Amino acid sequence: MRRQKQIEQFAKLTAYILGRRPDEFGLVPDAEGFFSIKEFLKAVNETEGWRHIRQSHIHEMMLSAIEPPVEIQENKIRARQRDRLPRTTSCQDPPKILFACVTEKSYSTVIQEGISPTFFSHVVCTTDKEMAQRIGKRRDARPVLLTVQARKAADSGVQFYQAGEGIYLAGFIPPDCFTGPPAPKPSEKEKKPEPVEAYKQRALAGSFMLSPNNRKTAKNGSQKEKRGDWKRNKKRLRKEKKQLWPA
Repeated sequence: MRRQKQIEQFAKLTAYILGRRPDEFGLVPDAEGFFSIKEFLKAVNETEGWRHIRQSHIHEMMLSAIEPPVEIQENKIRARQRDRLPRTTSCQDPPKILFACVTEKSYSTVIQEGISPTFFSHVVCTTDKEMAQRIGKRRDARPVLLTVQARKAADSGVQFYQAGEGIYLAGFIPPDCFTGPPAPKPSEKEKKPEPVEAYKQRALAGSFMLSPNNRKTAKNGSQKEKRGDWKRNKKRLRKEKKQLWPA
């Protein structure tokens, strides 16, 4: 009974996120109202009390509920009831300042070339720093927070769209329309490893290693020595025998 109650609660949470307030969780639907299941799970796992949710819980909900609140298409999920889903609308007058995150690895390139969409169809900006970092940490443990001069970008021709409360989308943010921390210093180039042959020469200096040919030579040499020792011993025995038993 307790398990069924948990499934019902999860179904309600899912319907709320996907059908009413995805913006509250930093999610943006596509034109058909679908969300990536992977993105949805990351957003749910950030919520206290729901960090244990996995894709198996979604399947269990679909099987247990008489009328599942969602529908799944390949790796995407959407609410069945979407009449209260925030609409993405054109925004001619965005807030003066917005925030966005990029991965630490891409930051050097972003400084030079601007912010382009990577994981989504648009650059996702927010009015709240914490929400921007929350979205950024879904891609990078240490995302770089950028301050976007949205009004300046709009004046330069960038088209913004609003996708719910505090969520704004843009196709591109020029490099002169955002600020961030100092650019990372280029790391020193790693020294090229010395050639393998040079390493082998150092490793073998003052030592002797048997190769297959060496082992064969050594084996043959030992056999010859053994044959030679046997002949010498035979001669010695004959000599001793003559001394003990003269003819």
